Amino acid sequence: MDKKTLPIIIALVILIMFWWNILEFLGLYERPAAPPPGSEPQVDTVQVADTPTAPPGTLAGGPTDQNWMNRPVDSTTSPDLMEQTDTMVVDTITVATERYEVRLSSYGGGPVAITLKDYTYRDGELIQMLPEAIAATPEAWFAGGTFRTSQLHYACNLPAGFYDATDNPLEIVYTYTGPGGAVIERKFTFNPEDHHFDLAFSVSDPSQFGFERKYDMVWNTPLAPTEPDLSGDYDAFEAAVMLGGSRDKLDDFDDGRLDQKIEGDVTWAGIRSKYFSAVLIPNNRKAEGVMAQGSQQEIRTDQGEVNERQFIVGLEMPFATVSPIADSFTVFVGPLDYMMMQEYDVDLEDMLDIGTLPVIGWLIKPFAVGIMWLLPKMYSAVPNYGVVIILFALFVKIITLPLSMKSFKSMQAMKELQPKMEEMKAKYKKDAQQLNKEMMKLYKQHGVNPMSGCLPMLPQMPLFFALFSVFRSTILLRDAPFVWFITDLSRGATGFTDPYIILVVLMVVAQFVSQKFTMASTQQNKALIYMMPLVMGFIFYKFSAGLVLYWTAFSIMALLDYVLFKRGKNKEVQAA
Repeated sequence: MDKKTLPIIIALVILIMFWWNILEFLGLYERPAAPPPGSEPQVDTVQVADTPTAPPGTLAGGPTDQNWMNRPVDSTTSPDLMEQTDTMVVDTITVATERYEVRLSSYGGGPVAITLKDYTYRDGELIQMLPEAIAATPEAWFAGGTFRTSQLHYACNLPAGFYDATDNPLEIVYTYTGPGGAVIERKFTFNPEDHHFDLAFSVSDPSQFGFERKYDMVWNTPLAPTEPDLSGDYDAFEAAVMLGGSRDKLDDFDDGRLDQKIEGDVTWAGIRSKYFSAVLIPNNRKAEGVMAQGSQQEIRTDQGEVNERQFIVGLEMPFATVSPIADSFTVFVGPLDYMMMQEYDVDLEDMLDIGTLPVIGWLIKPFAVGIMWLLPKMYSAVPNYGVVIILFALFVKIITLPLSMKSFKSMQAMKELQPKMEEMKAKYKKDAQQLNKEMMKLYKQHGVNPMSGCLPMLPQMPLFFALFSVFRSTILLRDAPFVWFITDLSRGATGFTDPYIILVVLMVVAQFVSQKFTMASTQQNKALIYMMPLVMGFIFYKFSAGLVLYWTAFSIMALLDYVLFKRGKNKEVQAA
């Protein structure tokens, strides 16, 4: 590889990975300021009876106050709908499917707790997708949220109790009848094997309730972090929408607050954490807009200060006042599993945000999809993702072996031409143009292409960025053990005293030894041989252990390439 090309590649890697940090350093980007202490709005909220407790394994002391998202009912606009909850008997129903267990309340007529069966916090407790819910979720907001369906007491078609839906679908219908006889109905259907449930929402006569023009179907409970690294988890939190066939983020924070609306054809809208998401998908028609609310602030935890982010999101659904409202929704609640989400056929897999980097995103995505398809297939044969990653690195190395051989051959030729090149540099040191001409002539005479040393890097770069995107977002490696202290290939080292730093050190050593043997020992390359592994170690130490393991394995296998090349070279010499 030519001395001018490798630094450019290194610079591009660092530039892409630290783009936002560089912009912030240069003063071209400013993170939204946290709201000053005591500026939180004080509002009255309605507490759902028997609400679930905070999920274990999140923040010390539980998630922060979520009252910002709860708007009080305007009693001047809907006096007949205000009810006294202290005299009510609130019935709860628990439904178990193969994928989750959901608890529903007759106050609000919907889920107040959803517990995933296949995923746990690091302390072994099952993950809760409605942490500290204070209202049934999702709910419909009318009149800009001054009236919400979660503040009504509903009759249910089933008595309170536990229901098993692991074999057959279960339908639960909540009905509220207004003073004039008009009916609000919320019908839920739970299927045994799905990570979603269906919601059919109807209002028989909107005019009797004073409803006009539109309503918002809102996922009104923020997600909570699930990962040991709170900062890394919160960084992945966002509200997203599929708007006009394109994935957009809703992150227009102002002074630590988010209150954003966008109009257009909406296929779905949802919120996500690092590995989990909740998404609303309209079925019978597209939504005509999306709204998102949220907060962002620095909070103190047992890991120091982290930037906490919370989101809720809603679909805007216009309606004719004189006609009944009758809409249906698919409500996805589960892991960010690309292949599973792809089956919904609404581009739900784009929730993972893979392949969205400017300019090169279109090139990365096919590699990322291929990785997410191939790794589980390999895992079914070899049930250890650490071994799978090593085998995958070997597979990539075999594919790029012809390019590696050509690269070694070019570097060897460059090494043999080095004395003549030094002579030319001394001879034409004052005439750069003539030096370049003589160099090109020398390369042509000996059949050397100085750029061929970079050939193995060409397929590696999009593959590397694809691996970074996949390991950052997909659920595949979460809690996946390898050997010894590596019990979770999705996490990286949290600091220089974290045992996971050992894997980073091994990566640095492997890359140094590999470069020491494979790179031409020129004066210019010496700095790269010593500095490049350290730079990569600094960049990689917080990346997922799976990515570090891949790069370590690939560096070691580069030595095997070199051994094969030297053996072939020795055979050529003996034959001559």
